[in-house]
Amino acid sequence: MKYNYKKEKKIITWFYRENPNGNFGFIDSFLNENWKNEYKEKQKWYYVFNFNKKNALDWDEVEAKVKVFKGREEAVILKVLKRSEKKIIWEFHLSKNKNFGFVIVNNLSIKKDIFIAWKYIWNIKTWDIVSVQILKWAGKNPEWKIIDYIWKKDERGIGIKSYILEAWFKKEFSKKILEELKKFISFYNLKWIKWDLIKQIFKKEEYKKRRDLRKLFTFTIDSFDAKDLDDAISILQKENWDYRLFVHIADVTHYVKENSLLDKEAIKRGTSVYLPWDVLPMLPNILSNHLCSLNPWEDKLTLTCEMIVWKDWELKKYSIYESIIKSDFRLTYKEVDEIISWKINVWYVLTFKKELDEKLIKTIKNANNLKKILYKYKYFKGMLNFNFPEIKIEVLNNFKIKNIWKYPKYDSNKLIEEFMVLANEAVSRKFTDSPFLYRIHEKPKEDDIEKLQNILNLYNIKFKFKNFTTKEFSDLLEIVSNNLNLDSKIFLENNILRTLSKAIYSDKNEWHFWLWLKYYSHFTSPIRRYPDLQIHRIIKEKLSWKLTQNKIIHYKNILKEVANISSLQERKAEKLEYKVRDFYITEYYKDKIGIQCNAIIINFIPIWFFVQLDNLVEWFIEKTSFITFDERLWIIKNKKTNTIYRLWSKIKIELKNIDKERLRLIFNIL
Repeated sequence: MKYNYKKEKKIITWFYRENPNGNFGFIDSFLNENWKNEYKEKQKWYYVFNFNKKNALDWDEVEAKVKVFKGREEAVILKVLKRSEKKIIWEFHLSKNKNFGFVIVNNLSIKKDIFIAWKYIWNIKTWDIVSVQILKWAGKNPEWKIIDYIWKKDERGIGIKSYILEAWFKKEFSKKILEELKKFISFYNLKWIKWDLIKQIFKKEEYKKRRDLRKLFTFTIDSFDAKDLDDAISILQKENWDYRLFVHIADVTHYVKENSLLDKEAIKRGTSVYLPWDVLPMLPNILSNHLCSLNPWEDKLTLTCEMIVWKDWELKKYSIYESIIKSDFRLTYKEVDEIISWKINVWYVLTFKKELDEKLIKTIKNANNLKKILYKYKYFKGMLNFNFPEIKIEVLNNFKIKNIWKYPKYDSNKLIEEFMVLANEAVSRKFTDSPFLYRIHEKPKEDDIEKLQNILNLYNIKFKFKNFTTKEFSDLLEIVSNNLNLDSKIFLENNILRTLSKAIYSDKNEWHFWLWLKYYSHFTSPIRRYPDLQIHRIIKEKLSWKLTQNKIIHYKNILKEVANISSLQERKAEKLEYKVRDFYITEYYKDKIGIQCNAIIINFIPIWFFVQLDNLVEWFIEKTSFITFDERLWIIKNKKTNTIYRLWSKIKIELKNIDKERLRLIFNIL
């Protein structure tokens, strides 16, 4: 982002983001690290009134002037610098005289009609689903062009597919990329993988220069349906009771070479997107699910972070090196919990068809003991620990929703999380003298903490922030956990979480407030996150003495952009995942109009309040004229019945309607 600061005028250039209703927008400057450091700006986004947006559309890069109105900074867009590559997707209609067409868009932010000149229509028919982009904008109205024919209207899953394309994500890879893969992997088109051939290739190129850890007892822990296994672990307990922990991470950079077509596509995607029925991968299936994935009983190329952890929780020493592993077991989170609690024992046949033995049981017990040690350290330092319930949306192969249910959480999730955090910290410390990417998390803003303090006062929680440290937030979470019922606890934990800023990627190292770590990088998921893949490349060059001065200059020139793109794509992926979730929630309830539900009020804002249903689905109810909100006391009042509702009040609601365009459930209070 470019910036220009003057006493009376501030000019910014960044992406314009439009409200879903199209009646306002904002310029989000959350990635603007240099500006933030130089001018200590507290505000991270600038509101744009509809009449100040000029002709900007969602994700256009704009130049804007920041002005102060009623004590608040807002942006006035001066011009559009670069049109977004975002595609608009929906129904095409041919005019009656058949000399032009137009597209009816399922997007409330597009207020203008999308007219398509005859020369851009080709063989498209009425009701076909197409994607369009602006060709040019001269005068009041833009000129649009059909980019591609997508589907016929009655094809199942069309809504979901349009959301994916509008978010710029996709599952497929171009023919050029697949051809590039074929040259490197001659067996690409086979229905099965010739592992013997892979071993031969590895022996010729890799076995001699890597540390051979294939005899080291190794295993993976993932969900039952995971296919891209980034990480595996090994753990040994030494004679002095210290622990020797190995975190093995897939060496994706062996296959994805810098500036290759595959690499350029990976950085463009930035991340894999996980949807209820499928994954939109950052890398093609042959890599993400086969060659790179640390599947059991196969030789795999990895980067290993080896750490010695004292029995009194201190990280004693660590090293990173290239390696080859062969995983002995693939375990699920559920199975690991059952091993720890003695619910399953020797000879039990595990999910992935191997019998549980004494060696695995002993190793899992050691891993769990190390997790407890790290948790004590975490408690001592005051790192934050949230544990929210999650919902699982179960979808059939034909895009039809089957069920919504509470997703079980396992202690082994935390075990893997702690080991990955430790490896991420060790790697970041080790390579901080090189150009690198960091995962940073800023300190909360004072006005957000003030709002949280007001909520705490309503609950009579005697707690005052002094220095706004992570330890203070950790102490607050403990007070909330020990002194309130479950419902109130979840509400306050949610509000504590909202007080915290969002983590982003940066080429400059700063504190990670959430973890209270001075050094932290994402190293452990290169199959699904580009920043991890990027630092693997730097690590390998440093280890092999190939990080020359020219390379250092090269990385210094590109890492800021890589960080910005990665943060941006991460946010887009989150928004798409939320939108798909809302689509399926509305789909699930579409034939349940009139159903009465029990709900709990979990939050208030002036224009609506939020409820949670029994199946953990959270939704909002718009306040009508007979409902008032007291922002000081955090209560709402129903004027018709004189009923007062407080946070965590239990209410009865009825599903009145479903708005498929806005993806909303519309409830009435009974």
